[in-house]
Amino acid sequence: MSRVARGAPGAAALLLALSVFCGVVAAVGGRWYVERDFQCFWAAGALVATGGDPYDAMQYQRKLVESRRERLDAEFCGERFAYPPWTAAALVGLGALPQPVAAAAWLSLMVAATVLAIGWLWQLGGARVPLPFIAALVVLTEPFMLALAEGQFGVFTVALTAGAVVALRSADGRASGLATAALVVKPHIVLVVFPALLLLQLRARRWASLATVFAVAVGTAVAIAALRPSWFSEWIASATKTRAATVPLATSWDLAASLGGAPLAIGMIAALLIAIAALTRGRTLADTDVIGLGSALSLVAAPYAWTHDFVVLALPWSMTLAHATRMPATQRRFLTFGTVIVAAPLLWVFAAFASLRGGESISALAPMISGLLLALSIRWDTASATIRKTPEVT
Repeated sequence: MSRVARGAPGAAALLLALSVFCGVVAAVGGRWYVERDFQCFWAAGALVATGGDPYDAMQYQRKLVESRRERLDAEFCGERFAYPPWTAAALVGLGALPQPVAAAAWLSLMVAATVLAIGWLWQLGGARVPLPFIAALVVLTEPFMLALAEGQFGVFTVALTAGAVVALRSADGRASGLATAALVVKPHIVLVVFPALLLLQLRARRWASLATVFAVAVGTAVAIAALRPSWFSEWIASATKTRAATVPLATSWDLAASLGGAPLAIGMIAALLIAIAALTRGRTLADTDVIGLGSALSLVAAPYAWTHDFVVLALPWSMTLAHATRMPATQRRFLTFGTVIVAAPLLWVFAAFASLRGGESISALAPMISGLLLALSIRWDTASATIRKTPEVT
C-alpha cells in the first residue's frame, strides 16, 4: 500500500472533523441560519420532505414565515422557490432536519467543499502554484465571503467542476459523471462549463462518465415527472418572475442595460469570444484551459447571477497562474498581478460601488477580464503551442 493510500483515511477523518466543528460553531453559535439564502433552500427541502410544493406560492411563503421568526421577511426568497425541481428534490435531506441542525450540516459541507476545491485546483495546476496561494485566491475574495455568509452554492460548483476533471484524469468515469451531473443544481452559472465537461469526457472516450450523466439526468427527470409533473412548468414561470423583479445583477445583460440597452450584451459577448478565439488560435487547449475558460464564459453568459456566484472564477484564476509559472519574469508578473488584482481589490471595489449604486452590474466585468487573462496566458505559454494529445485525459 502506498504512502498516499495509507494517509487517505486519516486525511478524510481530519477533514470531516474540521468541517463539522466549523459548521456547528458558525451555524448554531452565531445563529447564522437566520435571514440567509440558506433558509430559502431549507424551506424548499422541508416542503418536499413533508409532501409539500415549493412552487406553490402560498405553501412556500407560509414555510418561510414559520422559519423567520425574527423578521418575517418572506419576500427575501421570492414568491416561489426559484431553483429547478431537481434542486428542490436534492435538498430533501437538508429539509428533513431541524433548521439549526440543517444549517450546521450545510456549513460543514461548505467547509469540506472549500478544502477539496483548493486541493483539486492545486492538482489541476500541476502543483506549480503554491497551495497556500491557491487557498488565498479562493477564500480571501469578496465572492467567497458573500457565498459563505449566505450559504450559497458557489464553493460546491468549484469543487464539483475541479473534481470532475481530476476524476476524468484518473479514469474514474462514474465519479466524473456524478460530479458533472451535480453541477446542474444551479444551471444558470454552468451554461458553458457543463457542456465543456461533456466534450472533455467525449474527447477522452470516457463512456462511463457520459453514461452516468445521462442516467442521472433521465432518472431524475422521470422521477420528478412521475411524482410532480407540474413542477417543471411552475419552475419556469417562477424563474421568469424572479429574473424580472430583481435589482441590477452581476450579469453582462444588466451591465449592458445600464450602458444603454440589453442588446448591447450580445455585442459585448461576441467581442469577448472573438478576442479569446484570437488569443488561443494555434494553441492546443488542455482540459484545464477548457474548464477555466468555460467557467468564466458561463458567468459572462449567465442570465441571472450575483457576485457570490463569482467564486467559480477561482478556476480560471488558478489556471492562469499555472500557465504564468512557465513564462519569463515580465509576463509572469503581469499575469500574476493582473489575476490577484481582479480576485481581491477589484471585486471588493466593485462590491463597495454596488452598495452605493444599488446594483451589481459593474461586477460583470470580472469574469470578462478573468477569461481574457486566461486566454492571454495560453497565448504566452509556449508549451501550449506544441501539438499534443492532451496528456491529462489520455
